Amino acid sequence: MAAARISDESVLRARGAIRARALEFLRVLGEVEQSLLRFPAGTNRLARALALLELAYLPLRPEMCPFCIEYADNRCSECGYAETHGGICSNDNSRFVQLSDAIIDLGMSIKFAEQDDIAEDDLRSSISSARRATDALLSDLDELDAAGLMRAKARYIKDILCALPVRGSLDPLRQNCIMRAELYW
Repeated sequence: MAAARISDESVLRARGAIRARALEFLRVLGEVEQSLLRFPAGTNRLARALALLELAYLPLRPEMCPFCIEYADNRCSECGYAETHGGICSNDNSRFVQLSDAIIDLGMSIKFAEQDDIAEDDLRSSISSARRATDALLSDLDELDAAGLMRAKARYIKDILCALPVRGSLDPLRQNCIMRAELYW
């Protein structure tokens, strides 16, 4: 399996980057929660901001991928992820690009679409779900090898997408992202 060829050092570096980003995301979730307490009438604006933040903090950056770390010296064609997931990450057929593009489309739609009213309880539920998913990712992180790390990232991405405070016309775009996340690893 391609993940078996990834060095322990690459996995360790990816775990560290994911941990740092996840801890920062938990801090941001706390700030959003405090904003909800201060401005309870602004739930739609806050829901839009939360959804965009949830997308922005997904662990999709190269430093959060043990494959990107391992093959960072322009050996993408040798990358095991590329072998098994539709090509190198810059290839339109790559599952990574397909997921990234779907997330970008969803983000653009969240930013510019008219959003259905979001109740304060729904916003709190989104924050709580995102926090639980992030805590679960962090609790397992140190035990994961390369394949386990990629599976955990895919599960986490899916969990965060499910937690997004969006509905109505945005839900099909979210469902497309969830489907792409299931194919990511």
